[in-house]
Amino acid sequence: MPTRTDEYPAEKAKHAGRATRPTRPPRGGVATAAKLAAMLVPVLVFAGALELALRALPRAIPLDLLEHFEPEMRASIAGRRKLTTKEDTVLVDRTDGGPVDRLWIYRPNVAVTHEFDEVGIVATVEMDDMGFCNPVSDVYTRTERFDLVTIGDSFTWCTNVAPQDTFTAEVSRSTGLTAYNLGMPARGLHEYLQLLERFGLEKKPRYVAMTVYEGNDFRDAFLYHEARVGAEASLAGAQCPFSSQAMCASFVATKQGPLGRSSYAYNFAASALWHLAALRRKSEIDFKYEVELADGTVIGMNSQNSDRDEVEFARGLADGSLETSIFDDALERFAALARERDFVPIVLYAPSAYTAYADIARFDDASVAQTMRTYSDTLRSYFARRTAELGLRYRDLTPALQAAAARSHEDSLLYFRTNVHFTQAGHALVARELADAIDG
Repeated sequence: MPTRTDEYPAEKAKHAGRATRPTRPPRGGVATAAKLAAMLVPVLVFAGALELALRALPRAIPLDLLEHFEPEMRASIAGRRKLTTKEDTVLVDRTDGGPVDRLWIYRPNVAVTHEFDEVGIVATVEMDDMGFCNPVSDVYTRTERFDLVTIGDSFTWCTNVAPQDTFTAEVSRSTGLTAYNLGMPARGLHEYLQLLERFGLEKKPRYVAMTVYEGNDFRDAFLYHEARVGAEASLAGAQCPFSSQAMCASFVATKQGPLGRSSYAYNFAASALWHLAALRRKSEIDFKYEVELADGTVIGMNSQNSDRDEVEFARGLADGSLETSIFDDALERFAALARERDFVPIVLYAPSAYTAYADIARFDDASVAQTMRTYSDTLRSYFARRTAELGLRYRDLTPALQAAAARSHEDSLLYFRTNVHFTQAGHALVARELADAIDG
């Protein structure tokens, strides 16, 4: 009878023989690869179709997404759509130590486009031969002296109104004074004065009207002072909208790489994700509101929920982390220039739309309404007091705009509902107020 030790070699050989047979690949791996391929095909087809569609119809790309595209691609698309790019602007040397990239003007005779989906909007306006918004192209070069020069931001400039419909042009027609508009978007009081010194004073104006815009001139003064001390503007500027800085770094790196530089579809998708994340991050600030007009019509204002940084700066003023004194040096400089150059300095206070419509407006967020009311009251009180101390002629446009707002109808709005800038009717009212201020 064989022993167990005799049996083991035979069993071992038997199993060893089985082990030498060829093995089959696992069926699960093939199935998974097939499923992935099946899933990728429609994705690639969709991406290809999106790429072709966006290249054929670049106007279909929302501006909120286009601003996040790879810079060279963004500039190319903007050119095809006749939108404004950096190539349409030139920097002006500034002498006050402020941020150099905020003192630009448009190139002579360039067409500037700001698209909004609203009746009455003038989407494209053409600059004069100096790069400013005036109805006669060569008026600056052929005029030795202007009676009136106006300085300000996009509320003085021709934002979605024709150059001949700005309050500067209207007050010139109504009073017979020669006038020149030095208004330019995206700047504050310190930049206004730089443009006045560079372009306005050589025309020996009798009057200079500075329009202070309630909405963001406080922010712009903050940015000026931050640049002066070399600090980073902590309350302004783009922030990473994702919870992970690494994800933002990855987005930026990919956008700067071959895929980002070549693919419309990638830029569209990545920009959409970035934009949606930013909206979610800022969703706690609801800056939209409704206005009930005299005829009972209710319209939505600031429908794009833009300019949310106004709320952030208003909160900074309320909690004491920011102060109105950041305007002091600009107003003092304005008064000094008036004495040196013998012109009458006029300060116009232009309220935001929510202040002009305050008595008939309903904010979606009641806490925001109170914050902005306090912000407006504080700024208006400051400018009334400070201009009196400095001997500046002052006109708060708020009472006149509020009175007109209470009587307004849908066809006579003072501010556009989308970009909340002055309509033609708003400019006409400001022109009447300015003419009255000039009369003294």
